[in-house]
Amino acid sequence: MGFNYALPVDPLDQALGDAIQTLQARYRKLRQPLRIEFNEGCWPGLAMALEAAGLVQESRNPLMACRPDAFHRFTNIAVRVRFLEADPRYSSTRRAVGEIEGAVAGRASLGSIDGVAELYAVVTDPAFRRRGVAATLCSALLQRHFDNGGTLVFLDAENPGAEALYAGLGFVRIGNRLTYAEPDEASFSRK
Repeated sequence: MGFNYALPVDPLDQALGDAIQTLQARYRKLRQPLRIEFNEGCWPGLAMALEAAGLVQESRNPLMACRPDAFHRFTNIAVRVRFLEADPRYSSTRRAVGEIEGAVAGRASLGSIDGVAELYAVVTDPAFRRRGVAATLCSALLQRHFDNGGTLVFLDAENPGAEALYAGLGFVRIGNRLTYAEPDEASFSRK
């Protein structure tokens, strides 16, 4: 189905509890546990409402952003960046792989809408870590995005090492991205 998480879009109001229950019912119908991702600063009070509805915090990651004027390009000449052909189902997503001596060493994706993009799925093969693969890949994707008129790239850093890597490229912390989920995923496939 493709719906593995929900994002808030409406202002929080007195109907929030009912809205969460409606979402839970919708996801149960899909036989999926409800997962919600959101920027903590934009949705104050949502975490407390989700916890009251029985959801638990899965993650709290630094939310970071970079604008063209803050971008610091990084290139390791040993890493060859190859942009992959766009998937027609996701035409606004750009994917790239980094190769060292012909071997795929890492990959990254950047999805954009109206000049704003999210950098995600940045992965380096363990055998190639600490060689600038991720920084080179991310730089190439950001450079292409900004060269094509993009105004902002954001991401959530899943660990302190990733946060440091992105800070080196010009990203700054702008908040926290929280993920909440229903606690017992196995029970939803049976209902």
